[in-house]
Amino acid sequence: MKDKEQQQLFTRRSLILGGIQGGLALGLIGRLYVLQVVNSQHYQLLSDKNRIQSLDLLPARGEIFDRSGVLLAGNHTTYGCLLNLSKAKEVQSLLESLKSLIDIDAPTLERVTGQLKKQRKAFALLLKENLSWDELATLELHAPDLSGILIEKSQSRFYPHPQQTAHVVGYVGAVTEKEAAANDQLEIPGFKVGKTGLEKHEDDRMRGQPGLKRLEVNASQRVVRVLETVESVKGQDLHLTLDFPLQKAVGDILQRAQSACAVVLDVWTGAVLALVSHPTFDANLFIGGIGKTPWKDLNENPHLPMNNKVISGQYSPGSTFKMIVALAALKKGVVNSQTSFHCPGHYDFYDHRFHCWNWRTGGHGHMTLEPALSQSCDVYFYNLATTLGIDAMAETAREFGLGVATGIELTSEKAGLVPNKSWKRLIKKQVWTPGETINISIGQGAILATPIQLAKMTAMLANGLCPIQPHLLKNAPLMGATPLPYSKDFQNLIKAGMRGAVNEPRGNAYRARIEDPAKQMAGKTGSTQVVRITQQNRDNYTHNDRPYHLKEHALFVGYAPVDHPRFAVTVVVEHGGSGAKAAAPLARDILLAAQTLVV
Repeated sequence: MKDKEQQQLFTRRSLILGGIQGGLALGLIGRLYVLQVVNSQHYQLLSDKNRIQSLDLLPARGEIFDRSGVLLAGNHTTYGCLLNLSKAKEVQSLLESLKSLIDIDAPTLERVTGQLKKQRKAFALLLKENLSWDELATLELHAPDLSGILIEKSQSRFYPHPQQTAHVVGYVGAVTEKEAAANDQLEIPGFKVGKTGLEKHEDDRMRGQPGLKRLEVNASQRVVRVLETVESVKGQDLHLTLDFPLQKAVGDILQRAQSACAVVLDVWTGAVLALVSHPTFDANLFIGGIGKTPWKDLNENPHLPMNNKVISGQYSPGSTFKMIVALAALKKGVVNSQTSFHCPGHYDFYDHRFHCWNWRTGGHGHMTLEPALSQSCDVYFYNLATTLGIDAMAETAREFGLGVATGIELTSEKAGLVPNKSWKRLIKKQVWTPGETINISIGQGAILATPIQLAKMTAMLANGLCPIQPHLLKNAPLMGATPLPYSKDFQNLIKAGMRGAVNEPRGNAYRARIEDPAKQMAGKTGSTQVVRITQQNRDNYTHNDRPYHLKEHALFVGYAPVDHPRFAVTVVVEHGGSGAKAAAPLARDILLAAQTLVV
């Protein structure tokens, strides 16, 4: 009986234990079902996120070519060292290991440390780009000991002619925080954006589209294999109107001055054939980040090599403005080809005396308009100004594009200034005075123009007064505008004055003439004061006695060939003194080069 009771007790306990085991088994099976069936996609995603990483691939930037296909900005294959951000906690030990293998400078270490503190969307962070072959081989050799370090191939920018085209092409540089915040694409390690020149103006179209590489990594975040690659798409190439042989020649010619600039336009289309600002800089210095010493040297250079003087230099145009004053006077009927004024070397207006440039020799005597232009008689234009008035001059100046940015495909272009009565009343809160009109008539005073504006003005004088749009992109649409409404007689009179200024013995720029009749140029000199010259100054010293920074800027505008114009040029020599002596010879050599090199 006792044995039977023990047997029943054992059976009950076995059933209870079996029930418990069965319940546990069912619970386990249920949990496995939930994990493997119900939540399988969720856990598969978590697994993939740990196992699969996505790496953005840099697109090749669009290249830049001159009008004949000469490469001005290109790309070459480089290798970069990347840090897997999932290994950020071990970054210090990784950097210490890397420093013993390749050169990593202090600024790089500071940049990496700073970027690691920020919330980043990228999988990797660029440690060093443009690895040398020795550095690349060293990293590959030690790859097993560098968990979290990736080596990636990419395209890096380079400029074959970094000094000759720096102010036109510009340069690229690292993405700033502000730029990255506006575009997720710019978070890609090693991405570069345009900072100046065409690189900046046309940045969006040259960037291209990034690719993607999906990587399988192990628990140590080492790459096991590449699962998928979506190739990046190269940005658009740019084809320019620039003629590189002429660009180089102009740069060489300007070496004769301390600080100068020049631009050459096609007078019919507005195509920019050469645009040089001197001194220049090496655009390649900026691609990987310029060092402190060269950056300091560039910024402390008094001739401002980083400034593009052609589009952002604003100068009083001096006597190059006289063609505008003459056309305004002809249009208003203030003067004709036979109108004469006497030049004794000065012009008295109430209690103020305005001097002609040759006041020391007693002036030009009796002058009509054509010789007044060719010999640059200031007194003649003083007389025109008092009758014509500032508003009429300003109206004609704006017709030729002065006082308005040209819209050339470059950043930082200045608009210049064409003042009038309303401008002074609005900006200065003052009344315009007749003495200011007299100053403006010879391109002095408040009026300002950029060299590219003066080149546009000169091209229009040469092509029959057809408005043009200065441009650098080869496929830019032409304006197709109708000529300004000035008679042929007026135009021919201005052209005759410009022709005489260079090719007649009494012309201001006669010594800089082109002797070959088929290549002769027409033009106009100009000198613009940077400080006021008093009577005491005139009596006590000559121009050459002045310090460099007090000398006038020297200008020349011109076109060639005279009979069949094709090229217009503007040259500005900062503190060069005489336009005839400093700027005209450079312009002559530039126009000769244009007629020789540009087919």
